[in-house]
Amino acid sequence: MTDAAIETAVTDADAALYSRLESDREDFLYRARENAKLTIPSLMPPEGHSSASALYKPWQSIGSHGVNTLTAKLLMTLLPANSPMFRFSVSDQAVEELAQDKNVRAEVEKKLNEVERSVQDEIEGLSIRAALVEALKHLVVCGNVLLYLPKKGNLRIFRLDRYVVQRDYEGNLLRAIIKETVAKETLPDDIQAMLSKPSELPSDKPGQVAEKEYDVYTVFHRKGDRIHTYQSIKGMKLPRSEGSWKLDKSPIMALRWTYLHDEDYGRAYIDEYIGDLTGAEALSKSLREAAAASSKINPMVNPTGLTRAQDVADAENLEVISGRADDVTMLQFDKQADMAITQGVLQDLITRLSYAFMMNKSVQRNGERVTAEEVRTMISDIDDVLGGIYSLLAQELQLPLVIRIIDRMEGERKIPRLSGLKGPDGKPVARPKIVTGIEALGRGHDYNKYQTLIRDVLAPIGDAAWGEVNLPDLIKRAAVSLSIDTDGLLKSPEDKQAEQQQQMGLQQGQANQQMLMDMVKGATPQVAKVASEGIANQIQGTE
Repeated sequence: MTDAAIETAVTDADAALYSRLESDREDFLYRARENAKLTIPSLMPPEGHSSASALYKPWQSIGSHGVNTLTAKLLMTLLPANSPMFRFSVSDQAVEELAQDKNVRAEVEKKLNEVERSVQDEIEGLSIRAALVEALKHLVVCGNVLLYLPKKGNLRIFRLDRYVVQRDYEGNLLRAIIKETVAKETLPDDIQAMLSKPSELPSDKPGQVAEKEYDVYTVFHRKGDRIHTYQSIKGMKLPRSEGSWKLDKSPIMALRWTYLHDEDYGRAYIDEYIGDLTGAEALSKSLREAAAASSKINPMVNPTGLTRAQDVADAENLEVISGRADDVTMLQFDKQADMAITQGVLQDLITRLSYAFMMNKSVQRNGERVTAEEVRTMISDIDDVLGGIYSLLAQELQLPLVIRIIDRMEGERKIPRLSGLKGPDGKPVARPKIVTGIEALGRGHDYNKYQTLIRDVLAPIGDAAWGEVNLPDLIKRAAVSLSIDTDGLLKSPEDKQAEQQQQMGLQQGQANQQMLMDMVKGATPQVAKVASEGIANQIQGTE
């Protein structure tokens, strides 16, 4: 083995470690495939599946419809359209300093807003929204998914059977290994040249046939407050594959739907309703098979009667045949009562699953009169169910994703390096803060409280109650609860003062004109004519 090979070669520990960690993942992967089988089978196909293999076809569609509905709801909450999912939060000390000079504060806020819009444009430009749709589906069905945002390129998604992880007892990520199978032709020329020397690779065996595909292991491991990475093939560390990031700027996000402190992987949302989905699948299959049997038409002819079975079988439409009507009967499928019971149980399962998947139609009870307030309240209750999920996704998805995108844009000099601005305490002056998800739920509850106050307290009392309310402050709070930027929307005190002065000027001018008109009425005709002409000229000059 040459010196160059000795420097780059390592033991095949990555493949061995990946194989060992696969055993810890096996139970989670099995449940993920069972969940996908009843919802969207292509999300987690069975082991050994290829593009030419056929996937299982579910007998019901409530699973796939529910997953798509819940995914759309989560996406619109976590990453709203035409609205940033974060804002920069300025430290208290910086706020005190900026409060002393309003012009400087306005300029700083303007610059931060420009950076926020630039980051939001970058998110849309990287097609992260489309990638998150698939990622959220994996979370709902499989409970786990890994996102990787490299230095260049779009967000990459790896399903559960493509990676393994290790965590500490508190759930912090210690290690992640991604396994990719790539064709030899897609590798750089220098890597292909290294792979073409079997005698210099530790894992090669004499007489081994040249391979067309290779397993590439991308390893991320935590060391102190940094995440380190490298890639290896056949026990050989690839050159130029090493990297290192601060822990809060890690390019990978190993997401979970829910988790337990002593488990490396998360549990899926479908796990909680697998019983209802399994029942709906079985009953849907039974009903469809029973319906197919009921739709079968088989005439029966009395063998001792006058009608011949062959005549009945060969007769065309409206053709006259000889026989007796009593000799011919139709085969009946007398299972209507049993099918009605099956249909009732299936409908009950579908109703429960509709609630579980947050389908809005499911919140409306059957009745002649269902108020809009009743529907709003039930939808709000359903949103509250996802409050814990929003909190976990804000911690593991939204904030790390925003920080990573900001770090990448700072490296490309697309935005100012805000992370380098630190206060006397050593902490960044401006840090991103997530304003969607659980934060949006809190603001939504505030808005509902304001509506209740106006409708149930202020409106019944009338003017006496409104006289005690600081109306501008109430409007501002309601706008904030709706995530509306009030900058330039509401009148400032200076604007109000200018309007009052203008209004007072107009009123004074009208009073002067009225006074002159009153004086004209008591004057002589000649004087009145001169005064009227003067007033008309004054009005014309004012206009």
